Amino acid sequence: MAAALPQGRWGVLDVFDLTRQPDLIRPAYAFDLFFLAVGLGLIGMVLYVCWRRPWKMLLYLLIALVWTAGAGWMTWHDIRHADAVRTLVRNGQFTSVEGCLDQFHPGLANPNEADSGLERWNVGGREFYYAADEIRLGYHRVEPGGGLVHADSWVRVGYVPDDMRGHNDIVRLEVKQHACPAAPDLWPK
Repeated sequence: MAAALPQGRWGVLDVFDLTRQPDLIRPAYAFDLFFLAVGLGLIGMVLYVCWRRPWKMLLYLLIALVWTAGAGWMTWHDIRHADAVRTLVRNGQFTSVEGCLDQFHPGLANPNEADSGLERWNVGGREFYYAADEIRLGYHRVEPGGGLVHADSWVRVGYVPDDMRGHNDIVRLEVKQHACPAAPDLWPK
């Protein structure tokens, strides 16, 4: 695969690779269970208060039930998606795209509430985005935080789409630094 680019002229190849260790692909159990525990705690608290004032707290019970159901559904999706990604990676059935970046917007190492800090880039018509503070499968290190991808990088990306969340989970990333002209930033701050 690496024979597509001449060695020596293109610089050092940096690699992020979950395809060699698919058992590292797993959901963020602690993150998901935290939201489930908060929901169950809210339900318990509302039921305790409802015991004393039955009708005044029913709206809060509905909110707590919706929160818990949403957290449970997202936990179920994370578990199911991680299992599907692990299976696809083990079978070598992930999608790949390679080339120079068409567009690049650097993320923020320490995003705040005013800016999501998303790093976004396109290659071969596919968009990839992630932030430094995300908890998700695959590669998600932004350029200012020591990330591999820069505006002038050549990349080969192995990914699995997450159709529900609308992004691509990067399971393999090969990067050659300073191998291409700098891609434009079409998402200015």
